[in-house]
Amino acid sequence: MKKWSLKVKVGVYAALVTVAAWMAGAAALMPVLYFHQIAQLDTELKNDADELFRDLQNFRGAPGDPRRPLDAKFIPLSLRSRFLIVEGPEGQTLYRSPNLGGKDLGSGPAKTSTRTLSGEACRIGAWQEGPYLIRIGSRLGDIERFQQDLRRGIFMSLPAVGLVVFIGGHWLGRRAVAPMADLSAAAARISTASPQARLPLPAGDDEIARLTEVLNHSFDRLQASYQSATRFSADASHQLKTPVAVLRAGLDHLSREPGLSGPQAAEIAVLRQQTRRLTALIDDLLLLAQADAGRLTLEAEEIDLVPLIAAADDDLQALASEREIRIETELPTVLIAKADRRRVMLVLQNLIENAAKYTPDGGTVRLQARTEGDWAVVRVANSGAEIPEELREELFERFRRGPAVGENLRGHGLGLNIARELVRAHGGELRLTRADGGWIEFEFRLPAKS
Repeated sequence: MKKWSLKVKVGVYAALVTVAAWMAGAAALMPVLYFHQIAQLDTELKNDADELFRDLQNFRGAPGDPRRPLDAKFIPLSLRSRFLIVEGPEGQTLYRSPNLGGKDLGSGPAKTSTRTLSGEACRIGAWQEGPYLIRIGSRLGDIERFQQDLRRGIFMSLPAVGLVVFIGGHWLGRRAVAPMADLSAAAARISTASPQARLPLPAGDDEIARLTEVLNHSFDRLQASYQSATRFSADASHQLKTPVAVLRAGLDHLSREPGLSGPQAAEIAVLRQQTRRLTALIDDLLLLAQADAGRLTLEAEEIDLVPLIAAADDDLQALASEREIRIETELPTVLIAKADRRRVMLVLQNLIENAAKYTPDGGTVRLQARTEGDWAVVRVANSGAEIPEELREELFERFRRGPAVGENLRGHGLGLNIARELVRAHGGELRLTRADGGWIEFEFRLPAKS
C-alpha cells in the first residue's frame, strides 16, 4: 500500500473502517434482535396460557371437575401448533397435544426457558392458575432461520457496502487532495530556471492556505540564500582569475630566468603546476555558477561527434599509455548532434579522465556511440570494482571523489557534476547505466540532427 496514491488509500481505509463498523454493528444487533424475539415469543406463550385459563373457567360447557381429562374442543386454535400439556391438581395429565409424541416438557412450575427436544431448540414455559398447570412449548426454528438469514444478508452485503464506500472515499479523497496536487504541480515548476515562481494561494483560510503561505515564505528564503551563494561563487571565481593569472605569469617568467639551481627550478615547476590546477578549478567553479544561475550560454550547431570522440580517444591513449590500459572503440562513420562543440569536448574530457583514473592497471576502457531515435548516444565504460547502489547517485555530487587507482589523485570531484550540467543544458541527460563489478558505464544523450 506504500505505493498507492493518497486518494486510493482514503478509499481503502474508508471501506475497511466501514466494513469493520458494519460487522461490529451486526455483532451487537443480532443478539439484541434474538433476545427481543425470544421475549416476544415468551409474551405470546403467556398470552396463550392466559387464554386457555379463561376458557377452562368461563367456556360454556367447561368441565366442573378439574380432574377430568380435557377434550380437544377446549384447546384454542392458536395452541394447536404448540406443544401443550395440561395437568390437574394432583399432577395428573388432563391433556397432551398429539405433536408431542414421547417428548417431555419438564415437571413442576417454572419460568420460560430454552431446551432441546429431539435435537430441536424449543422455548418452554409453565404457568399455574387455580387447579390447572399449563406447560406450553414452541420451536425456535423461525427465530433461528431469521438469524441465519440476517447473518447471511449481512455478509453478502459486505462487498457491496465496501465497494460503495471505497468509491465514495476515493471521490472524497480526490476532492480533498486536489488542492495538494495543484500545489505539487506548482512546486515542481519552481527550479533554478524560475526561482521566482511561487505556489498559488487557494481561496479561503483553511489549513492548506496556511501551509501554502508557509511554503512560499520558505521558498523566498531559499531563493535569497541560493542567489546569494550563486552570486558569491560567480564573483569569487571571477575575482580570483586575475590574481591567479598574474601569479602564473610571474612563475612562467621566473622559470625562464638564467642561473636557477636545480632545486629552485623544481620548486617553481611545482608551483606552476599548482597554479594550473587552481586555474582549472576556478574555471570549473565559474562554469557551475553560470549553470546554477541559468546563465550558461551555448553555441549550439549541427556537429559531427565522431571527430570529437576520436580526439578524446587520442587524449585517453596518452593517459593510459603508462598503465597498459586497453582501449576499445565502437564508433559510427558519422554521428550528427545539435550541440556546442566546446562544451561537448569538455564533457568527453571529463568522462575519459574519470575512466582513466578509475581503471586498474591492465584494465579496459571502451568508447561507444550510435544514434537511438532522436538522440545521439555516447557511452564511456571502464573495467572496475562494483559501486554500491546507495552510492551511485552520489557520484554526481560536487566535490565527491572516489578512491583513485594507484597514485592517480588528480581532480577536485567536479568533473561528473560539470558534465551532467552541460549535458542537461543541451536538453539531454548523463547517467550511470552500469556499475555491477565488471564494468562502470556512463551514458550521455544529446539531441540528434532534427
